[in-house]
Amino acid sequence: MHSKPYHSFMQKIHYFDDDIELVDVLRDSVLANDLTDAASQYVLSRVDPAKHKHLSRRSNSHGSRYNAINHLRGSVYSSYVKDAYEEVTEYLKSVLRCASRQGFNTGRLIGEHSFKMDATTVLALGNWDAVCRTITDSVFQTLEAERSTLNLLRKTATKLALNVDQALIEAALPYLETRHYLVHSDGLLSQEFLQKYPQIRHQNNYVTLDYTFITEFRANVVKVIENFDAEIIGANFLRNKDIHGQ
Repeated sequence: MHSKPYHSFMQKIHYFDDDIELVDVLRDSVLANDLTDAASQYVLSRVDPAKHKHLSRRSNSHGSRYNAINHLRGSVYSSYVKDAYEEVTEYLKSVLRCASRQGFNTGRLIGEHSFKMDATTVLALGNWDAVCRTITDSVFQTLEAERSTLNLLRKTATKLALNVDQALIEAALPYLETRHYLVHSDGLLSQEFLQKYPQIRHQNNYVTLDYTFITEFRANVVKVIENFDAEIIGANFLRNKDIHGQ
């Protein structure tokens, strides 16, 4: 049994997985010369210089193909990390909304985050679900503003009184944290990060975005979300309509 937010999260991850595997197959094909035309001056077969003006500038050589496909792989892998991170935050926000609609302890949900809503706004929202969504989104924005992945995970668990395995959070954290470096420094890791998380492989201090990294990223992130969801289901924080298959 899983929540609908978890089902949505995993659907997105599966689509991202398809992208990763497609790029891996494409890379293997390119490096094995399956897409090479020995009689052509262009880097790959089916390159149309009228259509592919940039790619047609590349020569028909293994080095040119290697550079092109590796750049594509790096771009897709970087997008995977960024997109998966966004899906983690969307999952956490969604389960908070679901718990608030169920009538979970609102004092715990809001906690130290001051929030006021005037009567006009409440009436304009029109229904209880919309009110819960607005309040929950405001609380979540406050958590996100702390710019701490660790706090986002831990405080969400605390607000819902979930006994999430801290070891799973710690295992997923360095992989989720790489998103910050991919967004803000093109993958260049800080010395503090390198010292704190020696398990994250790098080259010249840039995170190594390869199939092994993506596999480890996925495994650790999915495990912590699975744990969150099991705790939420076990605590009966969801209405039947928020449980997948109900």
